Amino acid sequence: MQQSNPILFIISNILDEIIKETDSLELESNSLFHAVSAPAITIFNYLQRISKYTHCSEQCFVIALIYLDRLQEKHAYLVLNSHCIHRFLLLAIVIAIKFQDDDYYKNEYYAKVGGVNLKEINKLEQEFLEYMNYELFIDQQQYLAYEKRLLEYGEIEMP
Repeated sequence: MQQSNPILFIISNILDEIIKETDSLELESNSLFHAVSAPAITIFNYLQRISKYTHCSEQCFVIALIYLDRLQEKHAYLVLNSHCIHRFLLLAIVIAIKFQDDDYYKNEYYAKVGGVNLKEINKLEQEFLEYMNYELFIDQQQYLAYEKRLLEYGEIEMP
């Protein structure tokens, strides 16, 4: 069953750890992705919501994590914290869905699922793609390495 997907739990734990560290830095940001206040929904619940309503493949979540890592590599000034992680995560997953899966919805639907409006998701998608330099392809070797590390992390972290 998709809602109890261990990959979602593992990814949310990894991102929660990153957020704990970056939130303590108190950085200023003027990125479109940066919200005035952090959303009340947990990363895990947000991932579950996206999974439930988009019906995307599990691969999209792994690809989204790879995209977030690439963003950080390309743009060291982009800090993922509680004020922007949900938007970055939403766009990484939406773009992964469009790139990976055969079936996908219109941005209007993803905006509703993600809790943003259509104009905002369109702007965020454009900015995300520009940050990524439109380089979305992930070779099988990199994907499998990420998936393996996620599963290993899950074995270490999960009781």
